[in-house]
Formats: sequence, structure tokens, C-alpha cells
Amino acid sequence: MKISKILAGMSAAAIVASMAMIPASAAGTKLNVSDDLAKIGRQTQDDLFAVFFNGDESEGAVNKDAISDLGAVYGASFTIKVDNNDWNTIGGGGSINFNSKSGDWNAKDWAGGSWVEDDKPKDTLCYTTEEEGTYVLEYLGDAPVFATTDGDADNYAAVGINNWAADLKGIDVVGMKVLGADGNVLFEAGSNKDKKEVQKKPVAEESSSGADSTPSGTDSKKDDSKKDDKSSAAATSTVATSSKSGTTTTATSSAAASDNVAATGATAGLALAGVALAGAAIVISKRK
Repeated sequence: MKISKILAGMSAAAIVASMAMIPASAAGTKLNVSDDLAKIGRQTQDDLFAVFFNGDESEGAVNKDAISDLGAVYGASFTIKVDNNDWNTIGGGGSINFNSKSGDWNAKDWAGGSWVEDDKPKDTLCYTTEEEGTYVLEYLGDAPVFATTDGDADNYAAVGINNWAADLKGIDVVGMKVLGADGNVLFEAGSNKDKKEVQKKPVAEESSSGADSTPSGTDSKKDDSKKDDKSSAAATSTVATSSKSGTTTTATSSAAASDNVAATGATAGLALAGVALAGAAIVISKRK
């Protein structure tokens, strides 16, 4: 009886230890959406916000007829507010998304703050504004992002923003525009700011706390770790959306990443349990 209790206790301890090894799923910092935007859009997960211009109204707000011709949409912009010190030291990134039945998940990557790399430009540009900590993320392509058929009753079309940066204090989404071929505004909502210029690299003087930054052209382990964080965040937070029978379902690959992590943790837990059982067997043999 005593031996069985020892084995049960050690197995339970091994399971608890293995569960402690499983980290939380990687995800971007929460997008804090202003009330006026929240009324016309959907936030199915914390780091993703989208405004639908066609789709199933039973699943949330749909701004039907807000854009007369979806085939005339060439881009979009989002006005965001961030902690400027975080922006210039930690950095941020994500995508502006044009989601539809015809084009699936059409994502245009954006980068801001210390994530900006001059040798790797993004399709989506990050513009500064006159207000510190306020930026405009804008994509304007040379071809329509939606097919005209996306306006049919059985299809859907949405413009959204996704965030991959996990360490920022927060990103406030306060305004958005849907743009035509010449950058003309087809739809506008929220509190948009006038863009000033393309943000190239973070400037130490722009930091609200005056934190020191690594001089340009200087190698550092800190910079390498940032690049690793960026690639990891981007790899684990890409979102996919599909439509079936007129409904739209959103799923993130971070869940898949979590499953992989969980599997790894479970394997480690089983290994730990094996060690515990082996230890128990040694105890038993010694008692004999």
C-alpha cells in the first residue's frame, strides 16, 4: 500500500511539473478599438479588428452599401496611438487585411518603430503625424483588393488590422479609411490624423522617456534579439479566415503554435514522469 502511494504521488508531481512547462500561446498586444469604430466592426480576437462591407449580419455589424463598388477599393489606412517610448525601443508590426471569398486572406505587412528596416520595405507604410505617439498605417496598391463579385449577397468583404507585437503596452485603433485608386477616400470612420511623412527609423529624441538607443551601424546582442522576436511573432500570429455556407470563421495559427508547444510540454512531462517512476523503482529495489 505504501509503495503504491509513493508511485501515485511521484506521478502526480511529474504531471504538475510538466504542465508548468507549457507557456501561454503567443499573441499580439491587445488592439484597443475606439467606441465609434467598435460599433461598425468586429473584434473576434484581441489582436485583430475588421470592418465588414459585405457578409452575414447575424455574425456582427455589416456596413452594406457603404461602398458602392467594392471593385474600386485599392487600399486602406488605420490611425493608431501607441506609447512612443515602447514604439521606438520595442517596435511593432502586423498587417492590414483585405479579407474576401474571392481573395481569401490578403494581408499587407506593416512595421513601425524599431521594427522598421530600410533594406526590407513593407507594402504598408507607417507615417508619422503631428501628434506624438500617433501614426497612420497605409496600404495603397496598384490593383483592386476585392473582386466585384465580393459584393454579392452570398460573399463577404472586410478590411481589418492585425497586430503581431506582444510586448507593447497597447495599440489604440482610433480611425480608418478605405481608399480608391488615387488614394481618394471611399469610406471613413473614427478620428483620423493627417499623415506627415514615412517613418524610416526610430529617433532617440522622439522617445517620451528619453531612453538611450543603440547608435546606427553598431552591432549589439539586443538588436539581434529584437530581430528574433520579430520573426517569431510574425511566424506564430498569422491569421487565416475562411467562409463556409455563408458564415465566416476566424482562426489564428498561434493556436496551432500553442498545440505544438503543448505537445512539447507534454512530451517533457512524460519524460519527467518516466524519471519519477524509475526513481520509485530504485527505492523499491533498495527496500527489498
